Amino acid sequence: MKAVLYPAFAKLPDEKRALILSVCVEEFAKNGYDHASTDTITSRAGISKGILFHYFKSKKNLFLAVVDHVTQLLIARTLDEVNAIETADFFDRLKEVILAKQRIAHRFPSETELVQRALVHPPKALKTELDAFFAAHMAKYTDPFMLDGIFRTGLLAAGPLREGLVPERVFDMVVMMLNQFSAKYMQLYKTGQYTHEALQAMLIEECDAFIDMVKYGVYRR
Repeated sequence: MKAVLYPAFAKLPDEKRALILSVCVEEFAKNGYDHASTDTITSRAGISKGILFHYFKSKKNLFLAVVDHVTQLLIARTLDEVNAIETADFFDRLKEVILAKQRIAHRFPSETELVQRALVHPPKALKTELDAFFAAHMAKYTDPFMLDGIFRTGLLAAGPLREGLVPERVFDMVVMMLNQFSAKYMQLYKTGQYTHEALQAMLIEECDAFIDMVKYGVYRR
């Protein structure tokens, strides 16, 4: 999915543009693409349906534009939080990165719900575009250079690693486990049996246990 700039919408005053996007996010997050009502969106945003489709041409384009907007917002806010982390310990930073993502999810619940829905249960009519969109983001933010900037792998080399351990190998193992956690909780989300809050609490608990085992070992010394 390639983000499309809609000139008529881009020319709106910031406040009006923000209102329309906010209403769209809430409606799509609550009802999904198929059941979201453009009548509700236009009524709450104070515009006509004709004007809405003048801006975005179709409901499909509207949804894709909103998903792109929300994804960029969540990434930007998360990176702001991550860049503010000051700890010099790799594992403390790892935990702080996880907590930063959870804080953003709590701060932007509708946006997070919308992205999760689009990622896990993409509408049939938009599956190709959304799968490509999220795959591109995954590739970008799992790039080694990007991961190093987020987790600061150099902190491992500066830490009290056991003799014979290579920082890069430790980091690769940590990333592999984080990917496993992500896949696991994505599957749990798909079941619809857990709330975001419950899944976040479970994730934090499991990550804490994992970090403790990696950092301090398993066997008594």
